[in-house]
Amino acid sequence: MMHRRPGVLAMVPMLVLAMVLTTTACGNEDPTGPDPTPMPEPKPIVLGAAVAETGRLSTPGAEVSRGYRLAVEMLNEQGGIGGRKVQLVIHDDGSDADASVRLYQEMIASDSITAFLGPYGSGITEPVISVTEPVGIPLVSAAAAAPEIWANRGRQWSVQMSNPGPTYLEGSVELAAQAGARTVALVWEDTAFPTAVAQGIRDAARTWELDLVMEQAYAAGSADHKALAAMARDAGADLFIGGGYSDDAIAFARAVTAVEYRPLLTSLLLASGASFIGEAGAAGRCVIGNAAWDPSIRTEGYITTNDTFIRRYEAAYNKMPDYQAASGFGAVELLAEGINRAATPTGEIDRASIRDFLFATSKQTVLGPFGVYPLGDAQAGAQRDLKGIQIQWQDDGAGGLVSRIVHPPEVSQASLCFTR
Repeated sequence: MMHRRPGVLAMVPMLVLAMVLTTTACGNEDPTGPDPTPMPEPKPIVLGAAVAETGRLSTPGAEVSRGYRLAVEMLNEQGGIGGRKVQLVIHDDGSDADASVRLYQEMIASDSITAFLGPYGSGITEPVISVTEPVGIPLVSAAAAAPEIWANRGRQWSVQMSNPGPTYLEGSVELAAQAGARTVALVWEDTAFPTAVAQGIRDAARTWELDLVMEQAYAAGSADHKALAAMARDAGADLFIGGGYSDDAIAFARAVTAVEYRPLLTSLLLASGASFIGEAGAAGRCVIGNAAWDPSIRTEGYITTNDTFIRRYEAAYNKMPDYQAASGFGAVELLAEGINRAATPTGEIDRASIRDFLFATSKQTVLGPFGVYPLGDAQAGAQRDLKGIQIQWQDDGAGGLVSRIVHPPEVSQASLCFTR
């Protein structure tokens, strides 16, 4: 007769139960337990730019750069684009076209850029576009106004934020004529953007039947401002108009005072921002400047409103933004909305969809209205919705100067002041 060892079979259920409990405790069978492999962070969306932060174009160029930086910062505070962070790769091109082209070529070679933001200035933007267009990367040009960059060029990837150069000071000619001016002295830097502005001034002078008693171009960075102001004085010009970039505007305003020239009106390129009056001081009184934007105008874009943009800019840089900063900010707003719309279900970004959005949309940004000539048009990519304004530096009643819009009439804030 066989005998079993007592308790062996009785132990089996207990062993099974222990194994089950152990397995459950380890979490291997719990469908609601935590995922042991966390999802990787999505790749950032990368925007690339090279801007003049040093060199002769650094005053307005730095404004554009600050606009880019602030817009990306605020985008990321809001969660980025489609939940993906935005990375801004930005270089200083030193106000040099060759350096800017090389920097954009390096960014293209990195194969990491989703879209481009443009450099500062028409003379730099045109050669940069010649290398970004062929590779099919969208570019929003925040600060290039020369019309020849787009006219009859068949652009397919690059759009313009600025109102075209010939329109910049047309309003000043109109104001001068209405105030009784009969003669004009035109000075301009012999580069793409100021030359385009000068042509618009000539056309406006013909329209208003004003006589051009002086026309004088000067090489970039070589103007004898006092000598040119004295020539205009001796020619008896009622309107002194033109110039180049920010440094020229400051120097011409000072020169007019220094040579005791008292035209009826003085109108200078890039004489509208806080940086101009900060340097020109009392010499800026009654000077007119062009602007694409003014802090008093109510605007709203993809990221924020004009009021919030101004508040954040002042907090970051301890100064009021110039219109170049608003242009840079607005350029990022446009790209952000275009990229958000162009994302595929798999998270890829379709650059052609960004391009199609930029060429077809009519939108508001912090800068104001945006709309360009569509693909296939002779001027494809050129701005056609944004209109410039004329501001004048006037007495603020407390011993200082404040900018007031004086043209066009529908947004004018004040009557003109005159220096004679």
